[in-house]
Amino acid sequence: MAEAEAVPVPPAAPPADEPETCIPPPPRPGCDCAVCVPLGYEGPTNPSGPLSNFKPYKLVKVDADGARRPLTNAEMKDFEKSHGAQAEWNKPLTSCARQWQRACEKLLHRLMQDKKKSWCFKEPVDPVGLGIPDYPVIIKHPMDLGTIETMLKKGEISAPDEFIALVRTVFRNAYVYNGTDDPSGVRDTAQKASLFFEKEIAKM
Repeated sequence: MAEAEAVPVPPAAPPADEPETCIPPPPRPGCDCAVCVPLGYEGPTNPSGPLSNFKPYKLVKVDADGARRPLTNAEMKDFEKSHGAQAEWNKPLTSCARQWQRACEKLLHRLMQDKKKSWCFKEPVDPVGLGIPDYPVIIKHPMDLGTIETMLKKGEISAPDEFIALVRTVFRNAYVYNGTDDPSGVRDTAQKASLFFEKEIAKM
């Protein structure tokens, strides 16, 4: 009697209400590394539009009964389409800039305070100290949460989308470098931290 051939079972997809983890950052022009051009990645890609829902202004709609409410996404898009000049800011308002920076700093602080999610991402990866000389060969755009925190405080991050792209780079780097059989737990930690991050930025 012939032996039954083993059929590989594909990994289970994340629940419908769970965001994808370790999403690649926006591709960098001219770079074809595994982080910028992920081989075999089938999850959501970064859209051509904004990565965050942050708006530098707030509009409200007054309903027939006098109730005031925020505009829906559809109403906001209609407003921006029909009132392009009014919806466009030539220079970001200082108060608005501080607002999104505070939101990003708060989110980053929460992430870094959770040791289970950030223990391996607070400082730059040390290829020599960790005995991984191939790291700079594979990872072309090293990044860590501590560096992002410093950049935020110095005003070196100009928009929420840039912040999101940098944090996604941290987790995607870990996901790409550490394989599925990673004994260190870095890849698993990256996925958990990324899941938390994606849920939180969806609220911004």
